[in-house]
Amino acid sequence: MTKPISARQRNPAPDPKIIGSRQNPCFKLLKHLVSSSKTRREHQTAWIEGERLCRTFIETMSEAPPILVVRDVDTLHAVDSDIRSASREVWVFTPALYAEVTQVETPLGWGFLIPQISPAPSGAGDVVILDRLQDPGNVGSILRSAAAAGAQAVWCISGTVDLWSPKVLRSAMGAHFAIHLIQDLMLGDVVGRCRDAALPMLVTTLNDRALSLFDQQLPLTNPVAWVFGQEGDGVSVEFGHHSTSVRIPQLSRVESLNVAAAAAVCLFESGRRKRS
Repeated sequence: MTKPISARQRNPAPDPKIIGSRQNPCFKLLKHLVSSSKTRREHQTAWIEGERLCRTFIETMSEAPPILVVRDVDTLHAVDSDIRSASREVWVFTPALYAEVTQVETPLGWGFLIPQISPAPSGAGDVVILDRLQDPGNVGSILRSAAAAGAQAVWCISGTVDLWSPKVLRSAMGAHFAIHLIQDLMLGDVVGRCRDAALPMLVTTLNDRALSLFDQQLPLTNPVAWVFGQEGDGVSVEFGHHSTSVRIPQLSRVESLNVAAAAAVCLFESGRRKRS
């Protein structure tokens, strides 16, 4: 059962704007936002689909009403009134236009244009640093694990896939609205931020001489900064000068864990240590 939207969000639904031309500025903007990280960064806007994800946004980010985009008039009538009243604008496309922007195989027929906002950092919990990760599924999964494990923020080194791409948003399943996000940082900026916040930096490695994740010497009872690197090349060599190497003990001869799986193991063990 979906949770109701709070009473303060129950405003009259805005009048729909009917859009039937590919030359319409609203359609052109949405189409560019879906496909271009540059456009998303310029407008600080993103596109989400799916009732669960859209409801998560309006339940947690009520101060930033979205734009509701629907496939056609019939679909608009089928959208719950609380969804419509939580929106600041309603754009009604034709089915042909909507088919050009939807990013799912079996679309519900509506979605949100949302501002790229995330909660302020809590000041407690770990920080996750993503060093040039490229796979949207991995990045979305790491965001979910970070939020679920109680991390306070995710910082992305320049070159990491856009956190607000439709694929990352779908994979993260609402984690964007539960954890503080910063993109396009330089390595030196991140090192400085960790130093200023007194966050020890930890990097996973396959080196047997590294400290085990389960070693009590690791300072996991206080907030730390976990660095996870690109799927192929791993973490930048420069991080090694500022971090402690950590290995995840493995029983099998599998070469290594997927970066999203490794991040989940590290973050939940770190959270467990803090709680205990």
